Amino acid sequence: MLIFPPVFDVKHVDTQICPPLGIAYLGAFVRDIVDVQILDALVEAPHNRQHVNDKIEMVGMGYDAVLDRIREYRPDMVGFSCVFSNQFASIKDLAGRVKSEVDKDIVTVAGGTHPSFMYERTLNTTDLDYIVLGEGELTFRGLIEAHNRGHGLDDLDGIAFRNGKGIEHHPRVNYIEDLDELPLPARDLLPMEKYFDAKVPMAIHYRKLRNTPLITSRGCPCHCAFCSSTVHWGNRYRTRSPENVLAEMETLVNDYGIEEFKFQDDNLTLPKKRAQAIFQGMIDRGVNVPWNTPNGVAIWTLDEDLIKLMRKSGCFEMTLAVESGDQWVLDNIVKKPLKLEKAREAARLARKHGITTVGYFIIGFPGENMRQIRNTLEFAMDIKLDYFIPFIYNPLPGSELWDVCRDKGYLPEDYHYEQANNYFQCDLDTDDFDADELAKLQRSYYLKNLMKLPFRNPREFAGYYGRQIINRPEFLRTFAMHLFKKS
Repeated sequence: MLIFPPVFDVKHVDTQICPPLGIAYLGAFVRDIVDVQILDALVEAPHNRQHVNDKIEMVGMGYDAVLDRIREYRPDMVGFSCVFSNQFASIKDLAGRVKSEVDKDIVTVAGGTHPSFMYERTLNTTDLDYIVLGEGELTFRGLIEAHNRGHGLDDLDGIAFRNGKGIEHHPRVNYIEDLDELPLPARDLLPMEKYFDAKVPMAIHYRKLRNTPLITSRGCPCHCAFCSSTVHWGNRYRTRSPENVLAEMETLVNDYGIEEFKFQDDNLTLPKKRAQAIFQGMIDRGVNVPWNTPNGVAIWTLDEDLIKLMRKSGCFEMTLAVESGDQWVLDNIVKKPLKLEKAREAARLARKHGITTVGYFIIGFPGENMRQIRNTLEFAMDIKLDYFIPFIYNPLPGSELWDVCRDKGYLPEDYHYEQANNYFQCDLDTDDFDADELAKLQRSYYLKNLMKLPFRNPREFAGYYGRQIINRPEFLRTFAMHLFKKS
């Protein structure tokens, strides 16, 4: 049984609920040698929110309900997905209760960014048997085969486990070089209709309720200091062929009635020629349904011809992950290969061709000062984005800046990861900025830009909030409570 566990999330926010493609890929990769069931504890109980503390709630099925499903299926192995650090607390509790309350002989495994980068701490503080490090398919399959044969794990890479003397760590060596060889995610093992009913897709924005994510590449060729994705995928960037991607799109449209795509790639438009082939193929094959890019695009690849093709193929919204509006911070702290004038031009061209723009920025990097933070906020306002999302920096395990924060003593040893991935509050205590001031600036500029949306793009304003009010009337209450809550 592969489990996407309950999530510890910030109170008064809309927890995103979308198919967990990581374990859907795993399920597809091993279903020829074992029986597989997938349990997404989030989509099974999206409205179940349990109080944790003044800031955090646990969202999804309660632990007892998850354990009941495990008892019902009676698996030999349970694999937990831990994409985000704010899932770690539920995995820790569930892994222990699987052993103590269901069956001590069930093999427990976890994978994802958090346990991959913190495998020692994870194994030392949980009852998990194994951690699969980074890209999971080859190692997970090898682990199953080793257990079935009763053989050891000496030749298996990308894994960590206790061996009686301590923790044994086998660094990852092998990767799937040709992503076209992967089977499509096992969406048939997921309750797809429940995701459509939840109406809270990745990044919240949508045009059609029957939307779903897909991934056309793994990793990123950049090495941004705040991000752990590049390291997780082995510091290599691999892509699927346009033909392979288009075949999946046709399957999604024909078999699942999908009416909108959400590209989860870190950088969809790399390489540029591959992106052009995908977009043109969408047009030629008649799968040019609405689509957007919640994780962003490679801004430096964008020109007017590409943006026009994107719009023609169905792109209704483009996320520009700029990160900082201060060039020095971008070059020396974030280390992203982007010039701010390119971001300004991309925003202008998107507006010109009727594509809604979302800007991702981060304030509060270690080493950043208040003047640079204000530069970021002012730049975001100046380039006239439809939506401006000013996140507050939180350290991601595995990233370069996480090491910086740890070395400078910003992260205590008992750092509570159930409160991590909270990009609406500052957890760092530095001499360069005040946490309360950051939170006030974040809300102030977010609201200031939002108030301009009805005038800058009235059609988008009416469409987005109209859809939210009609499909999820509780949205306005949640939105207001989060926006105006006290720090």
